[in-house]
Amino acid sequence: MNIDFSAKKGVVVFNAFSLNKEITLGEQVHELREDMLQIEFPDGYILDIGWRPSFDVNGKFYIYLIREFDWERPVYSESAKDIDSLEAKVNQAINKL
Repeated sequence: MNIDFSAKKGVVVFNAFSLNKEITLGEQVHELREDMLQIEFPDGYILDIGWRPSFDVNGKFYIYLIREFDWERPVYSESAKDIDSLEAKVNQAINKL
């Protein structure tokens, strides 16, 4: 994924995202895990990205924008089946900041 989180002062606090857009997700199934990427932003925002179910090519990415650790009521919640859609939805989440 090629997104500049620093424009909104995002700090990557966890990064296990090592997918390659040029390779099918099926060939990278060992990289599809529930916890992939987490970025902290000012004012108590967290962007969380993962894949569920882990290691299952039939799963999907989940994107959550959380404020003040309120995981029950995300500011933004979406899913994506491929990396291109994931990037678009991450940008939508960032635009909510």
